[in-house]
Amino acid sequence: MIRKLFIISINVLVLALFWANYKEQQSISESEKIEQWAKDNQIKVDTSTKAQKFTIDFDEKEWNLLKQKLSLTRFFTSLKDVPSFDFGFDPDYARELVEYWGNKFDWKSQVEYLNSYPQFRISINDTLIHYVYYTTNPTAAKRINILLLDGWPGAFFGFYKAIDFMEKNYKDICFDIVVPSIPGFGYSNPLEKVVDPFDTTLIFDALARFVFGENSQYFVHGEDWGSLISTFLAKLYPERIGGIHITMPPLTSFFDFNSLLYAFAGQFFPNSILTEQEIKFGFKFSLSELASLIIKKTGYFHIQATKPDSIGAGMSDSPFGLLAYVLEKYSFGSFGLNAVGKKDGGLEKFKRDDLLTIITYYWMTNCISSSMRLYRNTFYTLEKGWPRIVLNMKKISAKVPVGVQVFQHEVSFVPFKVLKNKYLNLSMYNLVENGGHFSNFENPEKISNNFIEFINLAL
Repeated sequence: MIRKLFIISINVLVLALFWANYKEQQSISESEKIEQWAKDNQIKVDTSTKAQKFTIDFDEKEWNLLKQKLSLTRFFTSLKDVPSFDFGFDPDYARELVEYWGNKFDWKSQVEYLNSYPQFRISINDTLIHYVYYTTNPTAAKRINILLLDGWPGAFFGFYKAIDFMEKNYKDICFDIVVPSIPGFGYSNPLEKVVDPFDTTLIFDALARFVFGENSQYFVHGEDWGSLISTFLAKLYPERIGGIHITMPPLTSFFDFNSLLYAFAGQFFPNSILTEQEIKFGFKFSLSELASLIIKKTGYFHIQATKPDSIGAGMSDSPFGLLAYVLEKYSFGSFGLNAVGKKDGGLEKFKRDDLLTIITYYWMTNCISSSMRLYRNTFYTLEKGWPRIVLNMKKISAKVPVGVQVFQHEVSFVPFKVLKNKYLNLSMYNLVENGGHFSNFENPEKISNNFIEFINLAL
């Protein structure tokens, strides 16, 4: 019986690999059309348009309403016979944070912090976009344009410490910095239409051309969804992108022949597909690891990719629910399964005010549902086929240098041997201890130094 199952499995895998290889070859034959399509369909930029200056207001009425809701929180009993954070966010620790949030957290001072850098809003392709635009050391002779992209559940101000670090430690460089909020996130709202990462890529390139100049070169750093958008930018506009630096290289597709082949090899000979440093860090890449990622680690992804509005309804009206759901992601994303068994899920490593600023930002902008829709939008629009499907399979041209910096507890992992076949000019690959998915939130200095080192190599 076991032998029959094994033979059937091998036959299914062989067929899948042949099919995947066929799809990859088909995509390669079409990939040249993508760049021409991108040129023909890039969003036109009206330079006569003026972006509106934007300032975040402290809404005392909404703040008082939030505190009232927090005071009325209905808590539930925690389990005593399971490790903390094994079933999700620990209820007792959530009670601590809710009480601190309602009684000690100073949102007004955080609003002042959020207004530290100049912000603007502009409509691009009938989509309202909020962004930070700041120039460091404007008198420096060397000038570099950079686009900083975050993901979910992040925020534009997650890059503030990095901007401050770059300005103070790289005085010989003038960085023209744009930090946009993804459509549906924060102040890139309201959003009443489906916008996916592909659409966002076109919008962000138009924003970059609007700010930097029509034919200006720019570099991109991306995390989470920002990593995917960065790769799309590199594939669509290789002549314009100076290089991309990403922290979570996306798995191109489950129909990617190369990735499936490596995952199959990793199932039986795990160390054969990894570098020595990847082995040392405990990274794995195999069919079972991919299954574990889908089933055990990213249940939220499936929910948000199918019915985001259903779960969003609860979090839009319950600050307790919002806190538990979002901060559980910060716990797992920062520490992985090491967070299980710790009463605080490792979160006391961070300042409570920093964590609660993120939660309050999502609450005050009422964007939790619209931000989660990005997952559903991605799969909804993939059903449209070309050019999105082809773009997912397209390799990044050797014209565009790619830098990868992966932290030890990153949620998903793609090994160097796979990446070098996807990114034809993988000029930097760096693994970092003591960090996780929210890299700029946790390690702004390491990210900034590595990004600037990458830019200097690419120039």
